[in-house]
Amino acid sequence: MSLRQRFFVHAPLALALLASGCERAPERPAVVDAYGLRLETAELGERLNLFIWSDYMDPELIEEFESAYGVAVALDYYDTNEAMIAKLQAGGTGQYDLVVASDYAVEVLRGENLLEPLDHALVPNLANLAPRFREAPFDPGNRYSATYQWGTSGLGVRADLAEGGEPAASWALVFDPAAGVGPFTMLADPRETIGAALIYLGHSANSVDPGELAAAERLLLAQRDRVLTYAPFASARDLLASGDAVVAHNYSGDVLMVADEVPGVRYLIPAEGSVVWTDNLAIPSGAPHARLAHAFVNFVLDGNVGARLSNFTRYASPNDAAMPGMDPELLADPSVYPDSAVMARLEFLHDLGEARAAYDRIWTRLRAGAAAP
Repeated sequence: MSLRQRFFVHAPLALALLASGCERAPERPAVVDAYGLRLETAELGERLNLFIWSDYMDPELIEEFESAYGVAVALDYYDTNEAMIAKLQAGGTGQYDLVVASDYAVEVLRGENLLEPLDHALVPNLANLAPRFREAPFDPGNRYSATYQWGTSGLGVRADLAEGGEPAASWALVFDPAAGVGPFTMLADPRETIGAALIYLGHSANSVDPGELAAAERLLLAQRDRVLTYAPFASARDLLASGDAVVAHNYSGDVLMVADEVPGVRYLIPAEGSVVWTDNLAIPSGAPHARLAHAFVNFVLDGNVGARLSNFTRYASPNDAAMPGMDPELLADPSVYPDSAVMARLEFLHDLGEARAAYDRIWTRLRAGAAAP
């Protein structure tokens, strides 16, 4: 049986919610729901609009939330943080009640006043987050966000198809023609792919140095004709599973999803270093159902729910209360929970401020096949 098996969903406690259109009873007491949230008589709303990466939420958990709160959940998807940020910048904040944004994306959205502060009184399960996720540098004290999942970026490899046998963990597999072991994909994500080139060259993935960025662009342009495709994470996962790609630049959990089904797949964190990231739940400014969004954040941070979420996604959980319910093999996997020596080689991406434009120009030229100026 696949590690990505479904886990039995215990029926949630019924909530005494008023039906739409019924008269409210002023004396009605607050209700404590199955996930620790004290609900007052305030209207939650009938629908939660969630903007999230695809394949990143167990459908059974969505059904459980809908049943518990008597609401519908509508999911909309994006492939990169940049696409999500652009939609919110273009006036999309009022379309969504909740978004899942990576660390540096939270910085960008905060800086542009596109997020509502979290009301901690409505999210008692914030206490379940491990201390380091309650004081993250991009959002100290969880003022605007709560960590959803975390993981790393690296290389998925079909060791069963690789020329010359199982390869060493190095970015050389995609940047050095002499070290290649077969067709490969790179993420269709400017921060990740430009960051990988910078790291291979010995620089920070957050570099804003013009000389270092120019060197990274030259490396990527030299690589371009050998790239099978610049693929969103889901497409990269499928190409690795089919064997069309022998190496896929991708996120840890997505590679491990493939490994559950294809025994020859390995996830490698390159020896030169890579990116570690968190994805975070945040409420856009003007969210139509902010109170319901808080209820969903609290739901996800429940210990049992958090365990089932990570068992589904194959990503690491930030939730201390989730650990007893997690798959023991997942907890013991160094690809999911790297040791301190590996963590020392990893870095978080940060908001680049005005230097974002330089990355955008590099990415535009790279995708167009244009030479650097």
